[in-house]
Amino acid sequence: MTTKFTLILGTILFSSSLTAQTFSEDYFELFKKSWEKEPTEEMKAQVPPSVDSMYRQSTGKGFWEMQAEQQKQSTLINIENYKSAFKLNELDIDSVDKFVIIEESARGGNWPPDLTRKGFVIVDGQTFSYKFNPEAEVNYKLTTDFLAKENTFYECRLIIADLAKDYDIEGITTLAKKEMELEGMQPKVEYEIVVYDQTAEKPLRIIYLHDFITEIEKK
Repeated sequence: MTTKFTLILGTILFSSSLTAQTFSEDYFELFKKSWEKEPTEEMKAQVPPSVDSMYRQSTGKGFWEMQAEQQKQSTLINIENYKSAFKLNELDIDSVDKFVIIEESARGGNWPPDLTRKGFVIVDGQTFSYKFNPEAEVNYKLTTDFLAKENTFYECRLIIADLAKDYDIEGITTLAKKEMELEGMQPKVEYEIVVYDQTAEKPLRIIYLHDFITEIEKK
């Protein structure tokens, strides 16, 4: 959603084995460790005392404290954004026990940057898609063209959507692992796949893929 804790050229898989009652709780708990973890001495040494002092004077908190606070706020914003997407289809995300969200966002050095995100949701055997535009008067809108063939990244979207419709998490994870073996690839878009199944041993999984999965599929 807003800030993703991912590496541009890397693929990160997050999973939670927690048993919170709702998606929002599981998502919060999954990312909680990112701001509760104490910075190492090596990390502290990377921040000049003058910079840390500047942060304390302007915010009342040190550099790493502010990083933790920003990560926490980003997580809360992400949760609200997911809720907003589901409300488009008159769904309460915390009342749904199984779903998949595929969200596409631009990567690369384009200027001005493309801040829009395109989403595709699978829930109860049904699907719907949406677009998020932070600069529009209405940020979220339902769409019908996520899997339209004329889209530039149609093949990427179709590969991921087909796996997601079958809840083939192993297949998605395998693609992510193969991505990590590629070298020198510059992604144009990133796909965040959020898989939630409240009855599973690990109810929440978040997997990141990129547009060059089409190259993997051709091999």
